[in-house]
Amino acid sequence: MRTVLRALGACLLCILAVATACRFGGAVGAAGIGARSGKLEVSEQAVRLLAQVARQPRLTLAMAGDCMFDRGVRAICDERGREWLLSAVRDTLRAADVAFLNLETSIARGGARLPGKGIWFRSAPEFAQELANAGVDVVTLANNHVLDYDDPAFAETLSNLAQTGIAVCGGGRNMADARRPAVLSANGISVAFLGYSEFAHIYWSAARPKRFVAGEASPGISCWDREAIIEDIRRAKRLADHVVVSFHWGDEYVSMPAERQVSLAHAAIDAGASVVHGHHPHVLQPVEVYHGGVIFYSLGNFVFDQKKPSTVESMIAHVTFSPEAVVRAEIIPVRIEECRPRPLTAWAARAAIDKISRASARMGARIVTCGNRGLVMGPIKGSPIEAEGFRNLLP
Repeated sequence: MRTVLRALGACLLCILAVATACRFGGAVGAAGIGARSGKLEVSEQAVRLLAQVARQPRLTLAMAGDCMFDRGVRAICDERGREWLLSAVRDTLRAADVAFLNLETSIARGGARLPGKGIWFRSAPEFAQELANAGVDVVTLANNHVLDYDDPAFAETLSNLAQTGIAVCGGGRNMADARRPAVLSANGISVAFLGYSEFAHIYWSAARPKRFVAGEASPGISCWDREAIIEDIRRAKRLADHVVVSFHWGDEYVSMPAERQVSLAHAAIDAGASVVHGHHPHVLQPVEVYHGGVIFYSLGNFVFDQKKPSTVESMIAHVTFSPEAVVRAEIIPVRIEECRPRPLTAWAARAAIDKISRASARMGARIVTCGNRGLVMGPIKGSPIEAEGFRNLLP
């Protein structure tokens, strides 16, 4: 299989050419691809190699950004109904083998506001079931809002999620729980999920300096500790075929990642992670392909009530794994309207993909438009990221 993957690497120019044709239309010519009468022709060798890869099992992962159901979201759900909120993305999330997002709220009725924080999120327990109904399988709790209503609401959140069958990472009843990966499997492929917050050590009131970070015997979330993160990734890689690391990080409303984000993302990939899932800025940030891994620096908001133009721009990341490699990565552009995420189509999708593509080019990634999705181009884990997409584009 490794020989096949190396051989497929030689087809990368072909794949780029096909993707260019998909983006701009028309025929292309490259090694293994000929143009004749406006029709793409692919060499028999390329077809055989791609067919071998296509026979491998696959696991598909859909990932989204910040999600909460309080404040303006709660108000519109009171009017429209809870099931309306995720109805436009339900098919996309359900179509993936695993769906993952950042749950930036407690799911509880109890608890009391932490003093001094200023912004508090707590969502009705019924929303846990709405997430499950929409196809969400696992969430990260490592963020700066899940403990807004203190430990009782956090404990209730863990219980409510467990009752609906949604796995969690990044938070737990103690630090060992918070650092323990959630491992999910499908089609014979396993993925371990880890979550961390840059803001776990912050407190908001000197009168009650409550930090969100978990202790040896106290509940909370996992924190931004580089050595611990590297250790956790290496341990998780022994448990699963792939590791997805989720970071609540960066600077709010800033469209490019800070150097500290880039440094930690690269370290995570070098330690064995296949994918980095970023959130917190409330706006989109670029995609990067680095040393065989894919980094989504910020997927923006997903279910949120912010209304600035940049905060309603969102996307779903869609990643396809084989047992050995990430073989496909896509972005699905989304717009948040009345707190509700809706995938974009036609010219609106193309414009959104072009915008994130230009930003990602600054990180060395290339994203091309194909239909209503953006295909991330580049070699990942030794194989072309577009091996599967290339097969789908064959005439």
